[in-house]
Amino acid sequence: MHNEKKPLMKNIIFLVITFISFGCNSQEQDRMFEQQEKKAKEFMESKISEIYNDQFKTEFIGTWHEFGKVYGFKFYLIENNDNPIVVEYDLGNKNPFEFDKSGFEEEYESIKIKVRASEELENNIKPYFPNSRAIANRIKNQDGTYRWVNSIYTAEPLSEKEIVLKDLDSLSKSLTKNVSGERFFYNFYFPKESDKTKYSDNRFTFFEFENFNQKHIFHYRVDFEKNEQEFKKTNQKLYDNLNDELSKELTESIKKWKNQNGYKNWEISLLTENSIERDLDYKKFMLSSDGEKIFGFINIESKELKLVE
Repeated sequence: MHNEKKPLMKNIIFLVITFISFGCNSQEQDRMFEQQEKKAKEFMESKISEIYNDQFKTEFIGTWHEFGKVYGFKFYLIENNDNPIVVEYDLGNKNPFEFDKSGFEEEYESIKIKVRASEELENNIKPYFPNSRAIANRIKNQDGTYRWVNSIYTAEPLSEKEIVLKDLDSLSKSLTKNVSGERFFYNFYFPKESDKTKYSDNRFTFFEFENFNQKHIFHYRVDFEKNEQEFKKTNQKLYDNLNDELSKELTESIKKWKNQNGYKNWEISLLTENSIERDLDYKKFMLSSDGEKIFGFINIESKELKLVE
């Protein structure tokens, strides 16, 4: 009995030593990060002050690292004026540190263009959608030309689909006339109900996926490409984007129906559609079991369900 306790005691001692070592290593790693971060902050603050005087202020975001190895440091460089422009800058972990002045200024000019174009796009959209928000993003192609990816949150539900989409096509085409570029993509986002909120936060933060994804139920995309001197429509799609709560409601209704109609062990999949011809009142779904598939539609409001013959 006495001998059996020895291996157990050894295991306990080993675990205690491992825990202490891990804690020490973690604390040492934290100290290392703090020292490197302090040096990076001091370098950026001195460099920005030296080059740009009081035009920008620096704001440290965090350290880019993996498995204890530091790859760099992330900063916001914020313009000191009433309408600040924020540029994200990655400082590489080099010895000595190096500030990429030309790279930063190229990104800064690109963001200034993006801000001005976004403000202009939003002003052009306001007469049609008063509470809308917009971003115009200019992206350089490999051949040196540019394409514009424009996102517009209409803050209005999508009703009278055929009329509205036709009007949006005409509006989008008219917006290409005063902007240089070869291709234009317009993305219009529609909430389930009218959104009367007066948004004043940063427009780029507003459109970040985690913040924006749950705000809209439909997304209409229309593309235009320059053909000689005129822009031609090359693509149009209408996607649905139900929020988590509504998706759960629909899934529960389908589950109840299938359990009552001989499909108890079948899997449910809600399907995303992109056809502009579809009925917006219905969501498409699929039931599957052992390779067999059945498709159907469920009404978003009434939860009425029908299978595709």
